[in-house]
Amino acid sequence: MTNEMTPEQRRTGRALAQLQKRIQKMHALRDKMNAGLARVTEENLDLALTQKKNLRALSAEYDELAKEVSCLPPLDAASVLEEEYNYILTIGNIIETTRELKKKSKIDKDVRESITSGLVQFYEGLRAELARTAYQKEQKQP
Repeated sequence: MTNEMTPEQRRTGRALAQLQKRIQKMHALRDKMNAGLARVTEENLDLALTQKKNLRALSAEYDELAKEVSCLPPLDAASVLEEEYNYILTIGNIIETTRELKKKSKIDKDVRESITSGLVQFYEGLRAELARTAYQKEQKQP
């Protein structure tokens, strides 16, 4: 008996390899965005707006990903899409909230302070998560 792959197995293998490349590209974009967002502080909240271009690129990659996950079982495909979608939605909401604050929209002073505080907490949490991840990678190095 030979170990030759059928045409269907080859197609599936290529589809999985393409899917893996797409996910790697998306994670590289996420890493780039997270690094940029980690520099945001209360004094420079509008720095978050510099990530709009990367968010658009990530959204476009997500659209392509949605077309490519058909090579996975449905629950696996849904899991992959959900993780990426949730990230895009969260960062999109953060950027939109920041944009509204910057526009000096008619937001009550107390509400503005509360929103600003929430954004600052998000960025502090992001910095802490990135530091934790970097430390864990460093510990795994021989």
